[in-house]
Amino acid sequence: MITDGTEVTASYTFRDEVGNLIDSSDESGAMVFVQGRGTVLRGVENAVAGRGVGDRIHVELPPEQAFGPHRAELVFEAARANLPPDIVIEPGTELLSGMGDRPKFRLRVIEPTENGALLDGNHPLAGKTLIVDLVIMNIAPQT
Repeated sequence: MITDGTEVTASYTFRDEVGNLIDSSDESGAMVFVQGRGTVLRGVENAVAGRGVGDRIHVELPPEQAFGPHRAELVFEAARANLPPDIVIEPGTELLSGMGDRPKFRLRVIEPTENGALLDGNHPLAGKTLIVDLVIMNIAPQT
């Protein structure tokens, strides 16, 4: 059974609420994590707790158990002078923000503006419900 401290290996698919594939073990390899460490989505840890090898799990994760709600305060306009000089300002372009020893975080260009760009600091899946299908392949004590 999966309990805190056990290493879990699972095949998986992640889809958005309309069924679009986000990621799968077919593309990225099996998911391996230690239960209770917070290295996977909270909703995934909750769904696998107490389960065993061979169990198939289907769960819908609301934003609060996935990548959080979309936060409007993380969408803002940045002046061109404050953007890297070599950045292409087009929707979807990503850049890292932060200076010195401060933690870096990703920003995504939503659209160019007259003075620079409208940026979004939310995770691309923030505010979305995720549909997760898992098959527990292996459970091992943490070494």
